[in-house]
Amino acid sequence: MKIDLSELARLTGGDLEGSGDAAIEGAAGLSDATPRDVSFLGNPKYASQVKASRACCVFLPRSARTAAARNQEGPANRIYVDDPQWAFAQVLALLEKEMKKTGPAVVDTKSSVHYEAKLGSQVGVGPYSVIERKAEIGAGTQIGAQCYIGADARVGAGCLIYPQVVIRENCVVGDRAIVHSGTVIGSDGFGFSTDKATGLHRKIPQIGNVVVEDDVEIGSNVSIDRGTVGSTRIGTGTKIDNLVQIAHNVTIGKNCFVVSQTGIAGSTRVGNHVILAGQAGVIGHLTIGDGAIITAQSGIMSDVEPKAILFGSPARPHREAMKLQALMGKLPEIYEAIREIKSKLGLGRGPRSREQREHEDAKQ
Repeated sequence: MKIDLSELARLTGGDLEGSGDAAIEGAAGLSDATPRDVSFLGNPKYASQVKASRACCVFLPRSARTAAARNQEGPANRIYVDDPQWAFAQVLALLEKEMKKTGPAVVDTKSSVHYEAKLGSQVGVGPYSVIERKAEIGAGTQIGAQCYIGADARVGAGCLIYPQVVIRENCVVGDRAIVHSGTVIGSDGFGFSTDKATGLHRKIPQIGNVVVEDDVEIGSNVSIDRGTVGSTRIGTGTKIDNLVQIAHNVTIGKNCFVVSQTGIAGSTRVGNHVILAGQAGVIGHLTIGDGAIITAQSGIMSDVEPKAILFGSPARPHREAMKLQALMGKLPEIYEAIREIKSKLGLGRGPRSREQREHEDAKQ
């Protein structure tokens, strides 16, 4: 697939300097690009890579459009845009569409579609997929091989369901959702009642569902548990990374990021535009306010105010947590200073020599 640079400029709303007749066939980073690729400068600190890049064309921020910049080394073809990364992403979308181009949508003869299920126009169903009784699939949705869509489940229009996805009974997925392989939507919540007399754990039936709203993307091997009663809900535009656990009756708001290996316990409410970074853990029945940022490996054990930035376990305000982290390395020195002060005041033993410290540490 060849795309003329004049077409790229039109697509991205950019200003082209160079040859509009030149064409690209692919996309790559600045250092890896070939004369057939387009690239972009997303961060000014990588400006030196533009000079050395072999790309056919590079997207640059409009602020870089100066007389001095025109005389710099690097690709002769440049497109100046408001957001180079987004312009590059638009090109990737074109290339991806071409790469994934297939024939007309079909329901494979090796699939099993219940006669009471309803499939919209141009729905594709891959081999060995199962669509149960009264399930509904919206127009243009593509369901890969070996998927399972449970009874009374609803999948909206224009969705892409990759192979080996499970959407359990009564669950709802909105329009234009993308769900990657290995994900289970609607597994039973982790609900048990322990018999005090016998110590046995008795299962509490989980009869709710999961509602995934429009324009949500869910990565691979994600588990979203159904509500005990009511719904577990994922808000419009939220993006969920691989290997995330979302427990029963959790509500996640609109346009959130939930990054890999995050776990959210039952009945927690996450606001809109929240970021939960990698390996964050959230205990149950909490509220995380709109716009909060929970940094990587943080443990959330109490409610979070809107727009708060938290770090650590238990999580603290980010600046405070960074100060504490910096002090951790100084604790041995502080400890020895306190011992010395106590000794001079006659309150305890004096400071240990290096040999004494090593000897005592070896015994522990």
